[in-house]
Amino acid sequence: MFHSAREREPGERAAFLVEACGEDEELRREVESLLAAEGAGSALLGAPMREAAAILASQPGQSQHQLAPGRELGPYVIEARLGAGGMGEVYRAKDKRLHRTVALKVLSPQLARTPGLQQRLEREAAAISSLNHPHICTLYDIGRQNEIDYLVMEFLEGETLAQRLKRGLPLPEALEFAIQITGALAAAHSKGIIHRDIKPANIFVVGRGQVKLLDFGLAKLKEPSPGSEFEMVATKESLTAAGLVVGTVGYMSPEQAEGKKVDTRSDIFSTGSVLYEMVTGRRAFQGDSKLSTLSALLKDDPKPVSAVVQDIPRDLEKIIARCLRKDPDHRFQYIADVKVALEEVKEELESGKLPNISTGGTLPKKKSGSLWAVGGIALLVIAAVTIGLWFLRPAPHATQKTVPFSSYPGRQISPAFSPDGKQVAFAWDGEQGGNFDIYVKLVDAGTPLRLTSSPANEWAPAWSPDARYIAFCRDKYAGITTSSRLSPYAQWFGNFSGPIEIWMIPALGGAERKLGETTGCGLSWSPDGKYLALVDKSGPREPSSIFWLSIETGDKRKLTSPPTEYVADWSPRFSPDGKTLAFVRSYSNINDEACLLSVASDGRPLGEPRRMTLDGRSAFGFDWTADGRRIVYSSGQESSTNLFTIPASGGTSERLAFAGFATALSVSRSGSRLVYERDVFDTNIWRIPGPNSTGMKSAPTRFIASTQPDAEPQFSPDGAKIVFGSARSGNYEIWVCDSEGRNPVQLTSFGRVGVGSPRLSPDSRWVAFDSPKAGKGDIYVIGADGGQPRRLTSGPSNSVRPSWSQDGRWIYFGSDRSGDWQIWKEPAQGGAAVQVTKTNGGQEAFESIEGKFVYYGSSDAPGVWKVPVAGGKETRVLDRGGQNGWALTGQGICFFDFSGSSGSTLKFYNFGTGKVALLREFSKGSQVERAATALTVSPDGRWILYTQLDQSSSDLMLVENYR
Repeated sequence: MFHSAREREPGERAAFLVEACGEDEELRREVESLLAAEGAGSALLGAPMREAAAILASQPGQSQHQLAPGRELGPYVIEARLGAGGMGEVYRAKDKRLHRTVALKVLSPQLARTPGLQQRLEREAAAISSLNHPHICTLYDIGRQNEIDYLVMEFLEGETLAQRLKRGLPLPEALEFAIQITGALAAAHSKGIIHRDIKPANIFVVGRGQVKLLDFGLAKLKEPSPGSEFEMVATKESLTAAGLVVGTVGYMSPEQAEGKKVDTRSDIFSTGSVLYEMVTGRRAFQGDSKLSTLSALLKDDPKPVSAVVQDIPRDLEKIIARCLRKDPDHRFQYIADVKVALEEVKEELESGKLPNISTGGTLPKKKSGSLWAVGGIALLVIAAVTIGLWFLRPAPHATQKTVPFSSYPGRQISPAFSPDGKQVAFAWDGEQGGNFDIYVKLVDAGTPLRLTSSPANEWAPAWSPDARYIAFCRDKYAGITTSSRLSPYAQWFGNFSGPIEIWMIPALGGAERKLGETTGCGLSWSPDGKYLALVDKSGPREPSSIFWLSIETGDKRKLTSPPTEYVADWSPRFSPDGKTLAFVRSYSNINDEACLLSVASDGRPLGEPRRMTLDGRSAFGFDWTADGRRIVYSSGQESSTNLFTIPASGGTSERLAFAGFATALSVSRSGSRLVYERDVFDTNIWRIPGPNSTGMKSAPTRFIASTQPDAEPQFSPDGAKIVFGSARSGNYEIWVCDSEGRNPVQLTSFGRVGVGSPRLSPDSRWVAFDSPKAGKGDIYVIGADGGQPRRLTSGPSNSVRPSWSQDGRWIYFGSDRSGDWQIWKEPAQGGAAVQVTKTNGGQEAFESIEGKFVYYGSSDAPGVWKVPVAGGKETRVLDRGGQNGWALTGQGICFFDFSGSSGSTLKFYNFGTGKVALLREFSKGSQVERAATALTVSPDGRWILYTQLDQSSSDLMLVENYR
């Protein structure tokens, strides 16, 4: 590759520009013509065109290898040449080992001569190959033979988007493609990878309206933050570097075209260019030559979409325009936000509602002379009204913008604005990823001030109305709240494994004061400063409710009592005037509604809570707007959540387009600022040798993985299949694959409501799972080869975590239909449910191999218990494990033990000997945590699958001029 022509002296520049054109005759003629017009020894063309020529000349030539059919590169046999690109030639080839067809890209000799290519290629390919996403072409392998470097990719059949656009693209199809493209880029950006060559030719349309993003060959890993996942694979040295220009004229961003350092916002510009072309049928930047196209890219704005094509939603036009802004700071800052905005437009289009349509077109033709007179009068009226409105117009609002508030290593969670809106309190687990402590930081400047230093986790800070104190939650025992590292939901719902203490500390630091203890969290200080609203339970088997805690005396008063069909009340938030308490009432962990409770000044509830639907969505964060008229909340699945707002008087919720992956949030009392927690995490399924294996010392291997959460694996009884949950298609659905983790197939399509706890029947023909699709938790059954799901349970109660009896006739599950959580069973074909446990409670059960006992994890007493299948005496088998961290086999129980201070252990309890054996130790920080373990053992006992948290990060985002 050539360095920029701008680095050369003017006297050398003309010859360099011509020479650098290589074999591109069109570009050579353009440059020579322009040089001749200006004079070879002059300043060369004027500044804009001189820079454009230098940029174009910096791109590599196209000299390539030529490989004949039958030629072998490693285990790959060339079958046919498919085409050529900027990095080399592409061939169809056959993998002799796996007997599959692949696409093999042979890098050009020029690129192959780049110093240090092999090491940099391996580093970047290692990261790119991790992009296991349904809309990204998979990179299988890289290799080198006889001075030829090549990449091996998934072979696709179909056509490029460039070819598809020649026939025209309907708007609904364009939106669907754009959502898939932005979803793929969001996955890449979350891994630190920038594509840098988004264009229609690099987007492949396969069957049934699916697209695949191709050619991450120009991809460059963005520089990592200290301690990030990519610190070991990303360096400042890359296949490309600042001062070198790569990409495609007409689609590259202005900063990319100028050879400047680029970030993920460059891909957003290129995506806007592609979206413009999909919608209008013409390029956003198109000149008579490459130089004029590049000049337009650097200087001009494209013609508005509505001036090119009629009947385009105005919101879509705004999205495209914002993507194409020259200044990266004025574009969307995250591609995930673009995806959210496009989904909103698509939903409106599908619903038949198309408000704010932008129309182009021409002026109507003149019909008669009298129309001119009428038109003249109308123009006078319009002019008068316009002048009047000009003087009466309100002051313009400042531009709303979203910027990072914190971007430190580790996780920053649960933000809270100070009463004056100038400071934010939050919890941070520190640069080394230790326990969470409470910090305070000024909005405009400064480093965070650390307030607490306990070895226990602390989170959920809440400011006193006078800004003198901050109340917060603290684990009673150090190191027990491991689930808070994984789930934003757990921060508010109170899904913790031990008691919680409530403390307060001066906002500038100082002596702490303990206020009391509770079992849940989510604090809100009353405007008079006398009370804290929090989450607690009246008893161990009672649902979580909202309580008031007196700051002065420590006394607690219960304010709410969830009806039988609900599982919890949580996330209390006082209205700005203190007269109303808003909180979330949950049917299940992914189905919530808001409630408003009027309260007296002394803490007495006035009447019953008033329900306010959240449209069947979950809620992860919750706060009032400053005027008390609306509520802002985050909703979605844990891998993809967004911000919504809903009138406090009731009505339809609206998505806020600037947010993506948002969870906990806080609105300043002035109403001009909003801060939210932006989370990124990824769980994958790992495999280790089981209790019957001879290779117990071999290292764990990542077995089923993608760029989205994969979890909850279960072997089929015959060991031939694995069923699991995954968000790889955009929503968390049930998938099935073979015993080696290959050939995954999606079984369900429940969308945003979510599914979970998949279990295969004894004959491996059916899958039982749970979902709140009907408004609360229910058990469903679907064929292992797909088909229409059948709902098994009914009624107002929740039913979760199914499993099959050994004869396949019954399905066990946990249910709260008796008033508390117990184990029940129901005929697999439908019928009356039968209660199995009555004493200790439970949500998850498995029948023993011989069909005599039901083993279950208790929700009230630790460990694993058993009861006869017909009911009877309930006996504790183990004092460890239970509730998602154990698996039943024919010989014993495999379970996780989290009681150690140095980390977690995997153990096996043998029924025959009654002894417990150690299978595996996981060091502290290995991310094998209680909320992410979902364990299964193969029928032959040779393998164990478990879920592990492989990526977990969060930072805080600040929205300025929020209204």
